[in-house]
Amino acid sequence: MTTLAMSLIAGELSDPILGGEVSVEGPAAWTVDAGPSVDQNSRSMLDGRFDVAEMSIATFLKARDQGRDLIGLPIFTGRGFLQPGMIVSAASGISRPEDLAGKRVSVPQYWMTSSVWHRGILAQQHGVSPERISWLTASEERFEGAVFPAGVSIERLPDGVSPNAALERGLVDAMMIPPRGVPKQLAAYMRSPYPDLIAAERAYVAATGVFPIMHFVVMRASLQAKFPWLADALFAAFSTAKDLVAERGALQAPLPELDDDPFAYGVAKNQRTLDTFLTFARGQGWVSNGLRLADCFVRG
Repeated sequence: MTTLAMSLIAGELSDPILGGEVSVEGPAAWTVDAGPSVDQNSRSMLDGRFDVAEMSIATFLKARDQGRDLIGLPIFTGRGFLQPGMIVSAASGISRPEDLAGKRVSVPQYWMTSSVWHRGILAQQHGVSPERISWLTASEERFEGAVFPAGVSIERLPDGVSPNAALERGLVDAMMIPPRGVPKQLAAYMRSPYPDLIAAERAYVAATGVFPIMHFVVMRASLQAKFPWLADALFAAFSTAKDLVAERGALQAPLPELDDDPFAYGVAKNQRTLDTFLTFARGQGWVSNGLRLADCFVRG
């Protein structure tokens, strides 16, 4: 029997599969491991180390645009609002997102999913384009030779200096980090540029109808021909896992303004969010205008 390898990120929607409570049905055995981070999983999938894995949507879109052996499954296991991840120095004098124009801002990587979302939201909702900020990155991009857009200032922080450390040391005025990395309580040198974070998230949903997707499930595209049952089996398994989590009351909508199933799977139910992110990725020069969502997923 064929054995397939899958790497998942610990979290409510993946835990039933990680823990063996839900299995992928079909004529294959599985090894299922917990990945250390979305970053490492994304790099591993670029190197072809797994058959199936949770992966950054920005990294996947670039890989798909390059014609790599990856295809997406509309199983959106990682979501989160970006507003809490915009954190400024308490000494910066920044009191609103619009004040970030002309400032120095650190991000883990320029082309990671959260950074694309942050820049898109900052431009879309607050009128501050990427060209008006000096960006400082903390680690190597996931693609060798990644190209940065013309007219945008991008530098590397000193080796070993994280966005958080750069903020604490006064090397930057603000940092933008993924939802999973936001501290539960802000340190004394930190503050949010939003007077009321919940109100800011509600205003964003009201204006856009978007609940951002950060990472999701992908597989090697070459497996489609070899195992035509695989995509449906994976979708069924993750849907079962999601139903179990929901029945236990562990899958709560972060805002009442979101629709009845804010964690819905499927392309059609997430069209607005996917279109928004693809528009941001194109506009920032990350993927080509010829990349279509219809070509990125094995099922709807």
